Amino acid sequence: MDKPVTVRALQLGERIDLRGLEREDTFSTSPLAFRTPEGGAVVLFKSGTAVFVGLTPVAEDALIDSLAGRIAEPIEESERESETAHLVVKPDADDLAGPAGTLHIRSLDANRLVLIAQALATSVAMAYDERRIAQAFERIAPLAERLKGGRLPEQPQAELLRQIGDALLIQQRLAGRVDLDEKPDVLWDHPEVERLWTRLVDEYDLTVRSRAIARKLEAIQETSATLTDLVSTRTSHRLEWYIIALILLEVVLGLYDRIWK
Repeated sequence: MDKPVTVRALQLGERIDLRGLEREDTFSTSPLAFRTPEGGAVVLFKSGTAVFVGLTPVAEDALIDSLAGRIAEPIEESERESETAHLVVKPDADDLAGPAGTLHIRSLDANRLVLIAQALATSVAMAYDERRIAQAFERIAPLAERLKGGRLPEQPQAELLRQIGDALLIQQRLAGRVDLDEKPDVLWDHPEVERLWTRLVDEYDLTVRSRAIARKLEAIQETSATLTDLVSTRTSHRLEWYIIALILLEVVLGLYDRIWK
C-alpha cells in the first residue's frame, strides 16, 4: 500500500456511552472498534475520544453527529484536541515511527490499528487534561504565592470555596483517565505487537506527560487541602466571635434587668 492512511483522534467530551454500539463488523470491544463501509475504521473510547482511520472529513462529521446523545459534556468543535498520524504499510520493515507524524507498520491488521488508536487517544486525552490543569494552576497560583509569602488570601470565603470546588472537580474527572501502568488489552493476547506499543509510547512522550500530570494533580490537591484548612479556620474563628458576642449580649441584658429592677 503506497498511499498513506490518515488516522485522526479527537477528544469529543468527558465520556462516551458505548453501550449498545456493537456491530457485526466490530473487531474490538475494549476499546470499541469497527470497520466502515468506506473501508476505514473507527475506534471509540469511554474516556471521550474517537479515532478515525482512513475516513473523509464528511464521514467523520457524520459519525460524530450520530454520537451526539452519547457524549457527556461535549466539547465545542473549536476547543477539541486532535492528533493526526499517517500510516505507511511496509510489509518487510519493522514497526517504527517515521518523520513528521508518519508511522511505518507491517500491516493494517486489527491489533496494530487498536494500539495506534490507543496511543493517539491517550495523547489527545492528555492534551485536554493538560489544558484544564493549566487553567486550574492559573486560578490557584496567586493563592499559593500569598500562602508561601506568609500572607492570607484576600478573597472572601465564598470565592475560596469556589476555588476549592474547581480544583476538586478537576481531580475527580482526571482520576484514572490515563493509566500507562496498565497495558492495553490487546497486548495480553498478542504480545508480538508489544514493541509497537513501546515505540508509540516513546513517540508521543506518553510516560513523561503522564508523570507531569500526576505531579501537577498532587500540587492542586495540596493547595486544595491548604485552602480547605484555611476556610475551616476562618469559620472556626467566626463562630468563636459569634459565641463571644452572644455571651456579651447575655451579660448586657442581665445588667439591664438588674439596673432597671
